[in-house]
Amino acid sequence: MSCEISKKRNNRKRKKSFLMNARKYGKKGYYGRGSELDSDTYQYFVRIMEVYREGFENEEDKILFVNNVFEQSENQEINCSCNQVGCRVIETLLPYASDLILKKFMEAFNSEIRRLCTDRFASHVLEGLVIQSCRRSLEIESRSQEVVQYFHQFTLKISRFLLNNLEDFIWDTYGNHIMRTCLKNLAQLESENVNKKETMAEESESKEVPEEYLEIVEEYAKRIISWPQFNELCSSELTSGFLQVLLQCLKKIKSKTFKIYLKKLLKDIFVSKDDGDQANPNILTAAFLSTSVIMILETTLQLANSKMFSEIYRLCFEGKLPKLATTRSTNFSVQKLLLHCSNKTEFEAIFDELVGHFGEIIEAGHSGVLLALAQSCKRMCTKQGSFVKSFMKSLHCLEPVERQNSFILCVCRLVTFDNNKPTDNLHKEKLNLHGTLMVQLMLDFNKPIQIVNSLLSLDLNDLKNLFLNTMGSHIADSFVKGHFVGEKSKEKLVRKLMGSYQELAVSKYGSRSFEAVWSAANLKAKIKIMEELSHKEGAWANSDFGKIIAGKINLFLFKRNKEEWKNSLFKVKDADEFLKDILK
Repeated sequence: MSCEISKKRNNRKRKKSFLMNARKYGKKGYYGRGSELDSDTYQYFVRIMEVYREGFENEEDKILFVNNVFEQSENQEINCSCNQVGCRVIETLLPYASDLILKKFMEAFNSEIRRLCTDRFASHVLEGLVIQSCRRSLEIESRSQEVVQYFHQFTLKISRFLLNNLEDFIWDTYGNHIMRTCLKNLAQLESENVNKKETMAEESESKEVPEEYLEIVEEYAKRIISWPQFNELCSSELTSGFLQVLLQCLKKIKSKTFKIYLKKLLKDIFVSKDDGDQANPNILTAAFLSTSVIMILETTLQLANSKMFSEIYRLCFEGKLPKLATTRSTNFSVQKLLLHCSNKTEFEAIFDELVGHFGEIIEAGHSGVLLALAQSCKRMCTKQGSFVKSFMKSLHCLEPVERQNSFILCVCRLVTFDNNKPTDNLHKEKLNLHGTLMVQLMLDFNKPIQIVNSLLSLDLNDLKNLFLNTMGSHIADSFVKGHFVGEKSKEKLVRKLMGSYQELAVSKYGSRSFEAVWSAANLKAKIKIMEELSHKEGAWANSDFGKIIAGKINLFLFKRNKEEWKNSLFKVKDADEFLKDILK
């Protein structure tokens, strides 16, 4: 059944890109949804998108291009912004627009702000204007005071206008998202619409946020928490998303209101008087009866301090974890609980409640819960042995002892021993992502001996094919880099792979494994590997990945002069150690 589903997924038609659709509808005489554009303007915007996607030789060319585009749309700012294609072009280019161009857009939008806040397309441009105005209002060193003040006032004007009309806009899809953007930027949370490099540069500057901005965030929070329909806000997907952003902002600005929100959520939303028998593990609290509330719960788990986290765990999760972990809508909440638990005693209690249910969790298809459990075992340095033993038991690999040798492949495929299929096409097989990640984590446990033994007991062909696999290649990395994997085990792996190095070196993912194993080999083993590679090297050393490997290990120098090759190897090792000392 699962194979049929995966085939259907792979056979699904890919969605056409925005640009492909724009060209297609332009040919039919449909010039984008929203406001009407004439044929020439529409086709001009389509060409702009094509040129932009092709890229520019330098930043100057990009700026000239952007300025030219905005010159063409002068006095048509609103009409173009209200069109589907025009909106996409403007939104994309806004971050590179000059201050003067932004001011023209802001002045145009000021005249029809209420309508544009709820417009299907122009609202996205307005979000872009808010992001840019807020960002530039904080760049006091690179801009004149007059310009900074203009952007400052625009940011305040939009934020206050939305605040004063909160009841109207919070229920509107587009108005709601503009308010989220305002809050994120006022509190200086990372914005989704800002280029990642730009964001990193901003964060490194750590700009001082004006008190007026923080006061507006506080005002939003105080108004909403006093609403009689607060419970209704939590139950709607749209407003739930807004509340999650608000909570993140309150946490960021270290507001006292944040604690008031958490207490109210726990008392009135997550736990209800009508929840029934809380001792019954099958009866869930109100927190898990609505997707919208579940999302707020997960956000609070990420943001809450240890005291509030413990309270949420005690009232919402304790005694119900197996049920939550095996239910589709709630298993992600269990993952968040595990990943954000910082109390060792608390984590051990959570582990003990889940440990006997690994098989049910796997059967339900919620392997992310086990991955989160493994990550927490590693992070807290506890229950690691119990995790491995229970995992083996759940995959029917614990007893008889010989089955333990198959544990690695069973985890990589996330199947029981009885369902473990032949390994003929292991190198091409799509392994289970969570399974391979768990193998990597278990190799980094304090006592990974069972995982190490299972890997080293694999048939040479299976081991080689595992390391040739897309996901399996990362296991080779984890094995040789594992702090608790013994040197003798690493040497044994190097020896075991003898005869397979040419095949590894010539493959895209095998070459990754080759480099990992090479780094763990001692001089004697490296010479043996080189001798193996020197035999008929033309067949592999001329391939795309083989050339890279041959260059890295200096194959041609080895063939010419072994002693000189050894000396070059020691020089590289000394240089690496020297760099490590400097970086300490």
